[in-house]
Amino acid sequence: MTKIVKSTVIIPVFNHAALTRDCLDAVLGIGGCKVIVVDDASTDRTPAMLAGYGKKIRVLTHRTNQGFAKACNDGAKAARTEFVVFLNNDTLPQPGWLRALETHARKHPGADVIGSKLLYPDNTIQHAGVIVCQDKYPRHLYTGFPADHPAVTRSRRFQIVTAASMLVRRKVFTAARGFDTQFKNGFEDVDFCLRLGSRGHEIHYCAESVVQHLESVSPGRFKRDRENVALYRRRWLDRVRTDDLEQFIADGLLEVNYEGQFPLHLKVSPELAVLDTGRGDELEKKLATQSRQVADLTREVTKLRVELGHQNPGSQVLLQERERKQWREQIRRATPPGAQILVVSKGDSSLLELKGRTAGHFPQTKKGAYLGHHPAHSADAIAHLESLMRGGAQYLAFPATSLWWLEYYSKFAAALGNPVYKDGTGALFTLR
Repeated sequence: MTKIVKSTVIIPVFNHAALTRDCLDAVLGIGGCKVIVVDDASTDRTPAMLAGYGKKIRVLTHRTNQGFAKACNDGAKAARTEFVVFLNNDTLPQPGWLRALETHARKHPGADVIGSKLLYPDNTIQHAGVIVCQDKYPRHLYTGFPADHPAVTRSRRFQIVTAASMLVRRKVFTAARGFDTQFKNGFEDVDFCLRLGSRGHEIHYCAESVVQHLESVSPGRFKRDRENVALYRRRWLDRVRTDDLEQFIADGLLEVNYEGQFPLHLKVSPELAVLDTGRGDELEKKLATQSRQVADLTREVTKLRVELGHQNPGSQVLLQERERKQWREQIRRATPPGAQILVVSKGDSSLLELKGRTAGHFPQTKKGAYLGHHPAHSADAIAHLESLMRGGAQYLAFPATSLWWLEYYSKFAAALGNPVYKDGTGALFTLR
């Protein structure tokens, strides 16, 4: 008796032939599905590599690069099975991965989108569901937690799961017209899940479906990040429901004691957070900074191994550290001791280590932490900067990785005037 195939695995690819080969070998080795690869105009040896699989896979080819959403949508149109399963090519599905997704779908007929547990190569969590935080922005839940932590071993409903490994009932995907191609290599899955959720569909996380994920190594992965964030803000910022605290409470990592009413007594697991009283314990700060640095460097080394074909990634990390050191030296030479400096970054606390100076993130929250997102436009950036200048900020520093601000926020850059210095390491502006 021929077994009915329920799922078509759709793998959008753009270059990284070696990654795609490893992913395909893992999927085909597990079996039980059809496979469609959408080659989004790869320029490396991907086409020849895919041809070598013959009839084991079906290949759709784009003549020009059209992005993740269009590649996935075209793959889904060619599928005829009950389920379509979107899978990034920088993943390695583990045995039982697909069966777990299909079993969960059968046991939960209301679940129309189901996401897998994604692990970094060091066996820590990359994805165990996506939460909407108090600032209304989506973030992966429990990133960096151990893979067997009780908080990530329970399947449950979420508002959002990642499309790096996502099962969707094909008829539902078609009715929703797939991913929105206005998003380019970012937020497609967020928008898709929120659209379905607003129509009453259930989004689930399946803890039994396990996939190893290298995360975001595709060329140009974050090239359109600013536009994607702006579109998300316009479409969803005033509509989404924050659910981070309820998840923390449900997992026993945050407890609220109302005895005596006020002040409330909060019990927070050290796995989840450290307390920030405004004064800050220096040891706690240092440990938190070092933990973030280790996690960032681990992910960077993983990506470099892929991008350099496993050739001496350590030397690239050292190069990056040397460039940061040069940037810090530039800032120290150009500013007097005790200067108050704002640093444009994505929350990297190591960039604030400017000896003899007081440095803070830009943009930042009222408590000085990284805001978590970029300004919507130049006017927002200018208004935020002016408020921090009233608080005493004297300089605005850009490391090399943030120099794109000066092009994207052109009116903001014009308002800054001429830089104290600008070169390959970054730029510095005096705030008057």
